[in-house]
Amino acid sequence: MPVQGMRRLGREALVSEALTHLAANPQASMIELAQSIGVGRTTLYRHFGDREALVGAAARLGAWRFGEAVMKARPDEGTGLAALERICAELFTLPDVLTLLFADNPIITDETFAEAAAESRSGAESAGDEDDPLEAVIARGQADGSIDEGVPIGWAAAFVYLAIGSGHLYSVSVGVDDPTARAQSLELTIRAVRKTLASPGG
Repeated sequence: MPVQGMRRLGREALVSEALTHLAANPQASMIELAQSIGVGRTTLYRHFGDREALVGAAARLGAWRFGEAVMKARPDEGTGLAALERICAELFTLPDVLTLLFADNPIITDETFAEAAAESRSGAESAGDEDDPLEAVIARGQADGSIDEGVPIGWAAAFVYLAIGSGHLYSVSVGVDDPTARAQSLELTIRAVRKTLASPGG
């Protein structure tokens, strides 16, 4: 097979491309992924050895991007409820990650988040805070009066997580590339979070 037209990509770029194509076809084989990315299959095998290793790397990248989006939402600023709304908005900018997270057979799992966190800590001087960031924001919101104190923190975090997933999957069903549908899904997600968790007097 001629190599003309093949792309020359490093490992990180291959993982990023694989994440995108797995979101479109989670069952894609190494041959299909190579064709979608535009590289020879030997390139993928040289960098990753097998499909499981490539999928695992893509999943960890997705988990890392999820965490980065939460941090980009400035979870420590303003009220806890406002921070939750910003987190929803930032996560909605990652449709491929959300697809792999909320699929029937998700590629990004709790184990993946733990692996990604361990990799991040191994590359840093300090381990950092291992608390669930959503739970930390909700606890802060209950302390500042923006989030209902009567709602258990764990339940509230699970609700926000599932609301984001439901909103994303709805937008996928009507066309994830449709910016109007995407914006509407985000608005409905934030409205649900606000209505369910906001303090009664807030």
